[in-house]
Amino acid sequence: MGVLKIKCEIGMKNNWLKILGVVVLTIVVSLITVKLVSPSENTIVSSNIYDSVLKSGVIRACYVVYPPASIKDPNTGKMSGVFVETLNKAAENMGLKVEWNAEVGWGDMIEALNSNRCDIIGSPAWTNSTRGRSAEFTQNVYYSAINAYVRADDNRFDNDLKIANDKNYKLATIDGETSQLIASRQFPKAQTLQLPQATDVSQMLLNVVDNKADMAFLEPTVANEYIKNNPGKIKNVSIENPVVVYGNTMMVKKGEFAFKTMIDNAINELLTNGYITGLIDQYEENYPGGFYRVAVPYVTPQE
Repeated sequence: MGVLKIKCEIGMKNNWLKILGVVVLTIVVSLITVKLVSPSENTIVSSNIYDSVLKSGVIRACYVVYPPASIKDPNTGKMSGVFVETLNKAAENMGLKVEWNAEVGWGDMIEALNSNRCDIIGSPAWTNSTRGRSAEFTQNVYYSAINAYVRADDNRFDNDLKIANDKNYKLATIDGETSQLIASRQFPKAQTLQLPQATDVSQMLLNVVDNKADMAFLEPTVANEYIKNNPGKIKNVSIENPVVVYGNTMMVKKGEFAFKTMIDNAINELLTNGYITGLIDQYEENYPGGFYRVAVPYVTPQE
């Protein structure tokens, strides 16, 4: 009996040690997990943007200077353009105001949202699938056709744009801009002349004119302005069949649906009451051929 009692006591002691070991191990693992998933001191933890905007009364907007959607006066710094005035009016209607607080490049717009530099990209972003993985798109303000431009005396692509998908041709692109995406997806065999993301998009046309590249992809509002100032230098070889048509939207941080919905509703109101049409009419005189208006989602009753 004495031996059996000792064995039982030893067994119970071992069981308690095992239980204690499991508890200690669980605590250690939990601490390690918390340490691994917790943000570092240098990480900005974003709060809910919707709540933050309503509390402050301010929408912080980053932007890319891209006339006629977003224009910055070089002397005063004042912002204007279809997108700028649309967001300003939308904010006003909601009892808010916009602070245009940071100019960004095409390649770092999403990073600006993720690092909490701003609440929204208030200049136009084309709705491609790559960006859609990392950000939310608002309601389209208008659509843009992206065309292919070549030297005015270059007739190689007049009948078939697809021949540019060849290693013998070079396409002008800008890092992080949609031209780079078009080149890689639709003309993967062609060479590219890659320009830094801060480059003005009209520089792609200049490289075509200077024979450094054979083709560039831009929307007509930009290209037509270049053609007006530099007649007889370039031409559009995809008038009838644009390379692609994209919606022009603002972008917000991935997952910020409450904020996105608020902006969507405000933009929709400006579309249906004619405000955005008026803005487009105002800027279209100097930037013709580039605005594809959003169709109304209803049918007018017949008499």
